[in-house]
Amino acid sequence: MKSIRHILLGAALLGTLSFAQAATTTTLTGAVKAALPINADVKTAQANLTQAQGVLKAAQADPSSLVTEKLSATNGVSLSQAQLRAAQLATLQTTVTDYVNVLEAQENVNLQTLQVQVLTKALQVAQVKLSTGNATNLDVQTAQNSLSGGQQNLAAAQAQLNLASSKLATQMGVSGPVRAAGAPNVPKLSTSLSSLQTARTRLSTLVSVNNALAVAQLNVKLTDNDFTPAQTKQQAQTALANAQRNVTTAQQNTSQALSSAYQSALNTTELLKVAQSKEAAAQKQYNQDAARLKSGTISAVELQSSQLTLKQAQYARLQAQDNVLSALTALSVAAGQNLTGISY
Repeated sequence: MKSIRHILLGAALLGTLSFAQAATTTTLTGAVKAALPINADVKTAQANLTQAQGVLKAAQADPSSLVTEKLSATNGVSLSQAQLRAAQLATLQTTVTDYVNVLEAQENVNLQTLQVQVLTKALQVAQVKLSTGNATNLDVQTAQNSLSGGQQNLAAAQAQLNLASSKLATQMGVSGPVRAAGAPNVPKLSTSLSSLQTARTRLSTLVSVNNALAVAQLNVKLTDNDFTPAQTKQQAQTALANAQRNVTTAQQNTSQALSSAYQSALNTTELLKVAQSKEAAAQKQYNQDAARLKSGTISAVELQSSQLTLKQAQYARLQAQDNVLSALTALSVAAGQNLTGISY
């Protein structure tokens, strides 16, 4: 039983060591810059934009181009630009998710490693107490079971890290595992909701329906004469009314989605403050316990337990911080503009 535990722990630690040695280290900005140029949706959107710009240039240069053709070409460019922004923001969101998953997995391996160390020490203490008649065989067995559970958790954490790393590597287009360099800075949300609501016309959904509305308005204008049949005029008016309804619906839907994403960003920011407060309290307690160890009022075992509590608080703060960043990427997608502070 003891040899199996040692094998499990050794395998997990060896996996952690080999991962750190072989992995490519990247920052979040580096990961995003690597992912964007190779993303299929971004490449397609960029090609569509280039093609649309060519069509517009030709229409503008051709004196025989009709007004409807020029409007169609102009709309094609504006929609392609919006779709490219949307593809870039979607890729940004996916890459951020993959990066923070790696980062949290790395820290969870560290946390579980410390947990195993604490449980190993607890087993040693139980065995010493048993030898002096101050503990029972059940106490030792309980400590052994706890250690086995901790070792399994460590092995699972390492496996999760390998999976997360592989996914980020695929997103970046690199071979081998990828290691997160560290927690990125999380910018403060300084833009008001009303400003974002005003600027959301950049969203591809709104660009599309507004383009359709412009076409419908032009068709009504072109049929406003004495030589167009009444039925054709009525069809143009109906198309215009439908386009106006589509714009209203799209505006309502995007406004609600933006408001929800904005509130989520605010909520995660408040939760981060709570996590930071708990981390500070744990750090203070650890510092006090370290001083108490020096003065001889507590044991090294008690200090190690305090260290574990601090590590858990640090991990919870990291998760809260990552949640803020994820919420900002979701808000960026909903707003049609990058609010993460990540340049690309």
